[in-house]
Amino acid sequence: MPADILAILRARGRLQAGALLQTLGVSRATLMRLVRSAGDALVVRGSARRTTYAARRALRGSHAPLPLYRVDLHGDVQEIARLDLTYPDGCALAFLAPFGWPLDDEMQAGWFDGLPPVLNDMRPQGFVGRHFARRHAQLLQVPLDPAAWSDDHALHAMCLLGDDLPGDLIVGEPACRRWLERLQEARLGRHDAPLTDQQIEQAYGTLAEQAMAEGVVGSSAGGEFPKFTAVRRFADGQVQHVLVKFSGSDTSPGTQRWADLLVCEHLAGRVLREHLGIDAAMSRVHRFGGRTFLEVDRFDRHGLLGRSGVASWSSLNAALFGLAGALWPEAAERLAARRWLDGSDVERIARLWHFGQLIGNTDMHDGNLSFQPIELNGEAALKVSPAYDMLPMLYAPVRGVELPARLFEPRLPLPAQRERWEPSARAATVFWQTAAADARISAGFRRMCAANAQMLQRLLPL
Repeated sequence: MPADILAILRARGRLQAGALLQTLGVSRATLMRLVRSAGDALVVRGSARRTTYAARRALRGSHAPLPLYRVDLHGDVQEIARLDLTYPDGCALAFLAPFGWPLDDEMQAGWFDGLPPVLNDMRPQGFVGRHFARRHAQLLQVPLDPAAWSDDHALHAMCLLGDDLPGDLIVGEPACRRWLERLQEARLGRHDAPLTDQQIEQAYGTLAEQAMAEGVVGSSAGGEFPKFTAVRRFADGQVQHVLVKFSGSDTSPGTQRWADLLVCEHLAGRVLREHLGIDAAMSRVHRFGGRTFLEVDRFDRHGLLGRSGVASWSSLNAALFGLAGALWPEAAERLAARRWLDGSDVERIARLWHFGQLIGNTDMHDGNLSFQPIELNGEAALKVSPAYDMLPMLYAPVRGVELPARLFEPRLPLPAQRERWEPSARAATVFWQTAAADARISAGFRRMCAANAQMLQRLLPL
């Protein structure tokens, strides 16, 4: 008999008690006997008439629930949930502590059609993710390209090696043990010391060479900066995890343009903070060995060991909304309509969007807008993360090296957008003026920046 209930749930996915009774054609008492007989092969969430059942699915042959841990601001770990895989796909969480992220009704009951949204941002992605996948593919028995990974591939990697992924979560006991070993070494003073200002020239040159030696497909040749991570100690004693983007080391026009854009990203963050009142990730520009390095502070890391949560709009949208092609202001409005986002953040996101448009940022995709969990009016909610990856990608080299002519054509706003557009346009004008005056940027690109500043000034009201 247990095989009947399991066969149905494996084929149809999770079912509430009423639907399962109807499908099986048995009494409630018989259903309870079938459930008891099936034992751990079933995943059960909810109570009374809202009880829902699913067939448990194995991960690499193991049916054991996966513990989900959270690392706090001091590096300490708490188990907050247990994750069970279910047929035909998806998973179920059994919450042991407040999850902290806003969820829809099904998710609050523990059911997810794929991975929980915040875990999706822990999948290997971008330059660093492809580097990770190539290095560990043989050990993990997964494809070399992380874009080809299934949810189960990603979850397996998280469980074994995911002790230092974006955000504050760790999946699985092996990864948690790796983190605890790192925590212990740090507290005993046996960790690698953070890099000082005097050490980064040699260290960054070596790390850049190592990153490029991996031969990872899809770096600047595909429209993306190569990068690596590091831990820094600044002159004031502050310890900070950083993401370091870098240009090539040759003198070609394409390499120079990538270097220009790194400086522009640094300047854009400063203008956002000083002229629009929008928080942006702190950054610094260094130039060593013919390369330009942009060192960007990670806002999901605090000191040597502390962490906080982060999730991209891409993951939240896919799991909770499914809005194809939604612009950032629409995303903010949708989140606010569910009372998950404060009106002040809706305003910030709208101004950030206009600013990006007006500095030629053609790469404002869903993964470049992120949120962090907060409590709002006593409920789990979101706040917008500091801005990042804000730069004039309109001028990025094509195929990594070619510099075709690009036309900067800012558009006047609709009347309803004018109130948000105007301060963003004034800030964008300051950005272009600042870039035009920055000696770290090549002379030819400075002239283009100056022309763009003049064009925007003509569009602004007197």
